Amino acid sequence: MRTQREPSWRVLPPRGVESGGADPELDPAQRTVVELPADHGPVLVLGAPGTGRSTVTVEGAVRRIVEGADPQRLLVLAPSRELAATLRDEISRRARATISTPLVRAWQAYAFDVLRRAQAQDLLPGVTTTPVLLSGPEQDAFLAEMMRGHAAGYGSPVVWPAELDQALGTRGFRGELRELFDRMNEYRLEPDVLARWAQPLGRPEWRSAAAFRAEYQQIRALRMPNAFDPSELVDRAARVLEENPDFLAREQDRLDVVLVDDLQDATPSAHRLIGVLTRGRDAVFTANPDTTVQGFRGARPDLLRTLEDRVGTPARPLQRLQLGTSHRMPLRVNEAWQRVARAISVVPGARVQRAPEQPRATEHIASQATDAHTADALHAADDDAAPGSVRAVLFDSPTAQARWCADHFLRLHVLHGVPYRDMAVIVRSGSQLSALTRQLSALGVPTTTSAAETPLREEPAVIPLLHALRLLLAAQDAVAEPDGALDQEAQEAGPGRRGQPGDDPDSASGTSMEGSEAEDADRERAAHRSMLTASAAVALLTSRIGGASPMEVRRIRQKLRGYELRTGGGRTSDDLLIQALADGVLLELAEVHSDSAARVADMLQAGQEALDEPGATAESVLWALWDASGVAPRWRRRALAGGAEAVRADRDLDAVVGLFEAAQRFVDQVPGATARAFMDYMDHQELPMDTLAARAPAEDNVSVMTPAGSAGRQWAHVVVAGVQQGVWPNTALRGQLLGTDVLTDALDHGPEQATRLSAVDRLRQVRFDELRQFATAVSRATAGLTVTAVASQDEQPSEFVDLVAGGSRDDPGISVEALSAPEPLTLRQLTGALRRTVQQPDAAAHEREAAARLLHDFAALAEPVPGAAPKQWWGRNALSTEDALFAPDEAVRVSPSTIETIHRSPLDWFVSEAHATEVTDLRRSLGTLVHDIAERLPDADSVELIAHLRRRWPSLGMPHGWTGEQELERAEKMLRKFAQYSREMRSEHGRELVSVEGSFEVLVRSEARDALLTGRVDRLEVDAHGRHVVVDLKTGKHQPTKKDIPEHPQLGAYQVALQAGAGRAMQEASRTEDLHETRRPERIELPEGAVSAQPGGALLVQLGGPAASPGVQLQDPLDEEHRWARDLITQAALLVAGTRFEARHTADQEAGFGIRCSVPWLCPLCAQGRQVTEK
Repeated sequence: MRTQREPSWRVLPPRGVESGGADPELDPAQRTVVELPADHGPVLVLGAPGTGRSTVTVEGAVRRIVEGADPQRLLVLAPSRELAATLRDEISRRARATISTPLVRAWQAYAFDVLRRAQAQDLLPGVTTTPVLLSGPEQDAFLAEMMRGHAAGYGSPVVWPAELDQALGTRGFRGELRELFDRMNEYRLEPDVLARWAQPLGRPEWRSAAAFRAEYQQIRALRMPNAFDPSELVDRAARVLEENPDFLAREQDRLDVVLVDDLQDATPSAHRLIGVLTRGRDAVFTANPDTTVQGFRGARPDLLRTLEDRVGTPARPLQRLQLGTSHRMPLRVNEAWQRVARAISVVPGARVQRAPEQPRATEHIASQATDAHTADALHAADDDAAPGSVRAVLFDSPTAQARWCADHFLRLHVLHGVPYRDMAVIVRSGSQLSALTRQLSALGVPTTTSAAETPLREEPAVIPLLHALRLLLAAQDAVAEPDGALDQEAQEAGPGRRGQPGDDPDSASGTSMEGSEAEDADRERAAHRSMLTASAAVALLTSRIGGASPMEVRRIRQKLRGYELRTGGGRTSDDLLIQALADGVLLELAEVHSDSAARVADMLQAGQEALDEPGATAESVLWALWDASGVAPRWRRRALAGGAEAVRADRDLDAVVGLFEAAQRFVDQVPGATARAFMDYMDHQELPMDTLAARAPAEDNVSVMTPAGSAGRQWAHVVVAGVQQGVWPNTALRGQLLGTDVLTDALDHGPEQATRLSAVDRLRQVRFDELRQFATAVSRATAGLTVTAVASQDEQPSEFVDLVAGGSRDDPGISVEALSAPEPLTLRQLTGALRRTVQQPDAAAHEREAAARLLHDFAALAEPVPGAAPKQWWGRNALSTEDALFAPDEAVRVSPSTIETIHRSPLDWFVSEAHATEVTDLRRSLGTLVHDIAERLPDADSVELIAHLRRRWPSLGMPHGWTGEQELERAEKMLRKFAQYSREMRSEHGRELVSVEGSFEVLVRSEARDALLTGRVDRLEVDAHGRHVVVDLKTGKHQPTKKDIPEHPQLGAYQVALQAGAGRAMQEASRTEDLHETRRPERIELPEGAVSAQPGGALLVQLGGPAASPGVQLQDPLDEEHRWARDLITQAALLVAGTRFEARHTADQEAGFGIRCSVPWLCPLCAQGRQVTEK
């Protein structure tokens, strides 16, 4: 009998966090700070990067705790939550004690705690519930809502200057407005004062901003009286302490000492809060004005010069101490930092020793390394890990730069054993961060970034949940409008238009010409909603949750469309896809066997049930969707397994947690709000949202961040990437649109002095701010520093590169190089190289043998390397089938439009017939719509055609804006040309239209192989002699030359069909066709001798070209002696009748006819398509 074992548990440290480390050895200056006696008063500690400012903060707290101080009587403040978390973890580790109280806080968090306790004591008038922080994205969405309300005529009238009309409602304008409000909060500026300053300072938009600010405050006070703006939070806490002396006294009495790290990143309101709390009391402030990274959030390093006025008293003046020994940066990195720092203006009263001493150089730094791997890396001989190296590397493209970065990190990790967590990339902007993170991840480098770098609604794991919610809300709209325009349009399509075999599966049915303008507008809105929800359905299917490939989505569409046609319906594949996902029954009826579709259908069903529940909220509906998706266990397993997949799973799970936190916050802040209101809120959230939700600890990943994220941290190897002119420094003046910079100057120096400051003065300050961020970035390295940039015709390196590489002429340890992009050192790349060596006939025997042995070892691992085993080599796989496409006695089916493709490249024809080509683009769908309108209204004038086009335009899914307008104008132009051709066909050429979209089947006999010529004819006309003429409408921009027309394959094939009598058959079918039934055309055989009918020619009508009139290209009638067209047909049939399909063009060159190979990924003549087993 088996007994169940009791599980044994072992507590491990979080992944990526070291469980121990050596205690730092303090230098004399550091020891002086740490061992300050009690009652020392306020002390400002200045020091260059790496001199130990954060170290003395940590050690000062640790010493007090170890000596028996109550941790609750100790407060440590930092500028950011990330830095506060780092300090808190280090203090807990060093103190070797359990600390229950939140010892370390960001000063925003401390301010929030002050307000929370003040509210509990009724010290916040009008705030009756617990205070909440209005996050940046929430404030942005709030402003956007007000802007939309003003545009619709609601709220107080706010008239902005006319020159701002185009900016109103944009994200950029809201950003400027938020920055203006931030400065008003920082300086306690009331709206009426801002309005008064508008005229003397020449800023008329301030009157509008003041009125908007006043209304914003009123609405927020009514809707969310307990909510505080991020920039308002700290000042309000300072004001509470100032206005309530007893509350301030109790707060000061409960604290023995306050330690503040990185005070240079404090805003004016943070300086006020810290000043009122610590004035004349024991406090230690650390700062370096040369490494300010929060300038974009209002940080003011220059306020350090007046710190004495805020924290000192006559009895306890501010003391200043200097840390002068560098413990982080190797000599050359230190010198590079000094070159940057010397370009920054000095802050009086806070001058930092910019040339700190260098103790025992590399040896000392190696002894302080975080682990043995980092110390070993410092002594590596390779350029990638040379001790104290400084490099400036230039590339010819951003792609080459990213590939080099990937190779650099991979070599450090693979060849030198440096953990990824000891490497970092620092870039100037969020757009650079996103692009580089994607590129590094694609090249096999595990990366980690802060969640606050990406808007929540753009997180890959969040997108499908929002798409699912969007589909549920769209279904709710459809229920509310049972006689919606889309259903009406399907009914108005008319008999005979339900499920025509030639209809494009992805285009909607047409509409009748009847109906009022109101009905047309309803129809357009409904079609546009359908297009949006169809996009959401496809995005949900192909998302991280759905998991379907584009080919699988295409097969699902085809299955649904086929079932619709078989049952006599005429709905588009967009409508069918939406209904099938909303109602899984249709998936079963259409025999759609897709796990992805079934999973999405289950999600939507669960979400619908949750949405129908009384009191449903966004949180409850999202949870139902997430729970029904079933991906949580799979993502959890991946997150726990480690490796690159774990990184993505960690981030995905963190993003989902962040979404639920945002939904919960929304429900709490807006009681009674519906899921639709939350969807609208998320749709208008354009800024990253920080979150307090627990996040997975970082694995062994390369950190990718902006300078603000790097503050207070260090890595062995740092790459400062993308240092381009115009990017770093970004010398665009901040807040120019609404004059925020002028307002700051007026608040600092008075309105009169502000008018005297020039743009050059302000530009100088911006440049200093950029230099401070750059100085921070280059000072993060403890072993090697590399600065990279692109040097090309379009981009130039920044002058900041010269600051780093300034000593390269005199010091061989500093290098400036122009490099090409290497092949990153990944396992995939190595496996490919080994496979090439094995297959290389001229490679040395011992090299081939060694490569084969390594591949064998790779394939024999417990987790085999993909592609190492020969059975996985596509070039060695057996053919999936050797059966021909057509039975030996079966006629080979070809069409006029494919004959030229077959002769040019049979392989291209096969790929197209197998539906392996790319999904049809919007422009081709545009041509399909024009063809469909021409079929429905073959004799209409241009007014009627264009009216019909405008009714059906939304169903095409063209993007809004100038691109969509341009395509609509192009379509209208094509229809005008078509109307002109229809008139001239009758009036000038005497032809009569007898059929549209007629179809035919003509058997063409041959000794080698019979061909079955099948096709559809856009227009069939009869000339004055009674001969049939085929007309093919062309909507593309390219057209054949005049010399190509006499033997144009498609036109020649049409004429062969006419010779067989297909013209008479199509004309007769047009007269007798049952409008409710589509019949297959009767097969006709082309006689060997005399033809059955004499054609009148065939022509192309060019509608898509730039000419104002239609281009008509006529191929003269073929007589019995001209057999070239018949031979083209039978030869085409012979080319595709077998089991092999040739690729015909010069190797690695154009495919002929001026056309490049359309399938290079498959073509054996193209380098991209060659198998590794081919020479």
